Amino acid sequence: MQALDEVVVVGYGTQKKGNLTAAISTIKAEDIQTTTATSIAHKLQGKMPGLNIRQNTGEPGTYDNSINIRGFGTPLYVIDGIQRPASVFQRINGADIENISVLKDAAAAVYGINAANGVVIVTTKRGGKGKTDFQFSSTVGFSTPTDVPRMCNAYEYLTLRNEANINIGLEPFITREELEKWRIGGPGYESTDWYGATFNDYSMRQEYNLSAAGGTEKLSYYFDLSGVLDDGMLKTNDLFYQRLGFRSNISAQLTDRIKAVVNIAAVNDKRESPAFGISEIWRGVISSLPTKKIYANDNPLYLNRVQDGQAMNPVALMSSDLTGYSRSNNNDYITSLELSYDVPFVKGLELKGIVAYDKAYNMGKHVAKDFALYDYDLNTDTYKTTKFNDPASINNSYSNVYYTTVQGQADYKTVYKDVHSISAMFVYEIKDAAERHASLQKYFDFYTNDQIDQAGNTNAQSSGNEWHTRNMSYIGRANYDYKGRYLIEFAGRYDGSYRYHPDRRWGFFPLVSAGWRVSDEKFMKALSPVLSNLKLRASYGKIGEDAGNAFQYVPGFTTGGGWWEFTDGQTTLGLNTPAIVNEKLSWMSSVLTDIGLDISFFRHKLAITFDWYQKNRSGLLAYRNVSLPNTYGGSFPQENLNKDRVRGFDLSFDYKNIIGDLNYKISGNFNYARNTAVYVEQGDYANSWDIYRWNQVDRYQGVVWNYHVVGQYKSEEEILAGAVQNGNLGNRYVLPGDFIYEDVNGDNVFDGNDVRPHFYDASPKMNYGLTLGASWKGFDVSVLFQGAALFSIRLTHAYTTMFWQEANVPAYFMDRWHKEDPYDSNSSWIPGKWPAMRTTDQVGALYEDSNGWRRDCSYVRLKNVGIGYTFSRRYSQKIGLDNLRLFADVNNVYTWADSFIKPFDPEKVGGTYDTGWTYPIMKTFNIGLDINF
Repeated sequence: MQALDEVVVVGYGTQKKGNLTAAISTIKAEDIQTTTATSIAHKLQGKMPGLNIRQNTGEPGTYDNSINIRGFGTPLYVIDGIQRPASVFQRINGADIENISVLKDAAAAVYGINAANGVVIVTTKRGGKGKTDFQFSSTVGFSTPTDVPRMCNAYEYLTLRNEANINIGLEPFITREELEKWRIGGPGYESTDWYGATFNDYSMRQEYNLSAAGGTEKLSYYFDLSGVLDDGMLKTNDLFYQRLGFRSNISAQLTDRIKAVVNIAAVNDKRESPAFGISEIWRGVISSLPTKKIYANDNPLYLNRVQDGQAMNPVALMSSDLTGYSRSNNNDYITSLELSYDVPFVKGLELKGIVAYDKAYNMGKHVAKDFALYDYDLNTDTYKTTKFNDPASINNSYSNVYYTTVQGQADYKTVYKDVHSISAMFVYEIKDAAERHASLQKYFDFYTNDQIDQAGNTNAQSSGNEWHTRNMSYIGRANYDYKGRYLIEFAGRYDGSYRYHPDRRWGFFPLVSAGWRVSDEKFMKALSPVLSNLKLRASYGKIGEDAGNAFQYVPGFTTGGGWWEFTDGQTTLGLNTPAIVNEKLSWMSSVLTDIGLDISFFRHKLAITFDWYQKNRSGLLAYRNVSLPNTYGGSFPQENLNKDRVRGFDLSFDYKNIIGDLNYKISGNFNYARNTAVYVEQGDYANSWDIYRWNQVDRYQGVVWNYHVVGQYKSEEEILAGAVQNGNLGNRYVLPGDFIYEDVNGDNVFDGNDVRPHFYDASPKMNYGLTLGASWKGFDVSVLFQGAALFSIRLTHAYTTMFWQEANVPAYFMDRWHKEDPYDSNSSWIPGKWPAMRTTDQVGALYEDSNGWRRDCSYVRLKNVGIGYTFSRRYSQKIGLDNLRLFADVNNVYTWADSFIKPFDPEKVGGTYDTGWTYPIMKTFNIGLDINF
């Protein structure tokens, strides 16, 4: 029964695992720490059912992770009982965490506003009784990209660029003799490796942690100091991140009945990168032609003016000394004071008060220096200068945010006649938050140094604003169980928000959940040697979410109406005419239903959990533009019009066993979810095709309509006989190797009538993970697989467009349809994977969205492999230690995915605009040690 007696953190309290009636997943410190990573999100990835995490970039210090629960959206984060921003959660030190609970169903309703997407509850470590236990850990890691698509070298580029001209009837781009010189190489014909010139082969990561925990009957404490240093791969070393953290958790028994808990944490992180940013640097690496030189005339004093594919010389862009830098400094201070009182005259009643004050102070600095690139004139032996970022500029930005939370709580627990367990909780909560931010922008008459006062006053700009919000809530919960067999919970939250009309400012959001421990029934006793636990669960509840801009019920003008000049040289900020007011704007509401099964066998060695769930949202924002005539006039307000539904299921299992000295475990999790539009504000359709193509109601969302490639043209004759691709131009731009699309309606024309819903969009509908762990005589090993499925990507720009903006092309285009001898028009075509080359304006329907370009991104990744050895206590004590463990692990070891998508890494794929201009996800090799003394 020990597994069922484990205490699980739930909303505003704790419960025994065996008494849970809600869908709650938990993970402990030892399982979190099996993965070495800077972000807690990466430590959790693939380990908890329904918690879906995706890393969008490997750039140090960005914390650009997509986190959602069950496909609902971004969750709330509660750390030590207080709601806190996502940025605080993602930067929390993993070594400070005791456990994490994820509320996935209506149980999240006790957290009220915006908890409909689920809640992640983090509990940090506390001290215990006994002498001080010091723990020190140190990790050093070396990182290299999981994969990077290779761009063409000079010979490959010129080969393809030459074919592109010849294929569309133009003169060769380069003579046969000159092309051969590039193939051979040699002085004057060297290929430039822009990636190698910009990036190192690896970067370095360091992490250190020192904690002390202990206490007495009256006082316990936990202190921690941590530091992280994560370098980027730029050869200039101008991309880096560092984080320093401190935590102090102190619990004091002030009297026999009064206890105080003081939590203080501080995090300081700094991040610096070149002024142009990694996206522009990566763009330069991808687009810059390999025939161009880094330096004009190979003179290292003059960086070459390379501008290809709207990109610029990446060797110039990566240098902060040359182009400037962006620097951010973030400081978070997190504090709370809790006092609890065990009421003497009512047994089982405890009163508690919590005051939390968090503050975030952020400073940013962006310096864009003026710099020059050069062209060399061989005839005059001179260098022509082209200036950029002229004039130089400097921007300083500041923001100051505070969050205050006040909670008053009463908890009551009692057991009647040893069979009736009753508990109740009531909380009064106020949350208050405010921010003030400002920005200063100046331009230099002549750049001297990176200070605002050193810049000129011409065109100087400043901006700033502030906001203030407040919410008030009443929360209640009551639990009853009979012999731990029949379980029921009622809860509700009465929320008030400043956003809406006073008549609609308050909302009540209830929930009910129930459970039946079937395995405790007498008729199940015969199965007890095999069946350890069987519990059926169900929950139903309603949760509110903020909707729309605040104060839309107030008629009046708004600022930001543009600048007006009534007197020469003097401008006045104008006002916007008021929109139509909406006094009825109110919450979006989510109704969550969950039906679950918990079952375990063989004295809890094997545990399986299954949940089916549904989330119905109503009151989603929309405008009536499509359902009212365009002669109506006026600006429409936001209204609570649309509805949608998410439906899916979670499955997880855990198996643990001990055979002699071998202790091993296997755990896995799986989540599948789909979103359906229930109602969408939309106009009437003209015909049945419009209904089929554009109607969204009662349809799954996240679907991409496109063409289906059924083959490739093999000859000019086949092209002439094929369906028309390019309207009035027919097939004049079609070449052998071009995609043949399915002519769905049989009209011998490829157009919008032939698209069908062939792909899922870029958001995974399925997520899964598998963890293997074992220990034997001091050795321990862990293996983590993680993956996602049912999503796709269609890359753009250079990666799927031939010579986009005259940029370089990927090396995989070498496997293309081409003439055996490009210079001989009568030579035969040689088949390839990709169509024949041509410039971007001579393509017909080649680049239409289809399975020729869009690919399924489903993947399975060997996420982490770790091994460690803990020395015997006898040996450790000989060197003055209580414990000594050495370990090594590798993150992002190997990925199984579509062969085209794999080099881009299917977890992050396209980035902004699906261009691929993103910092790669890194494979990291770590070594470290853990010491207790």
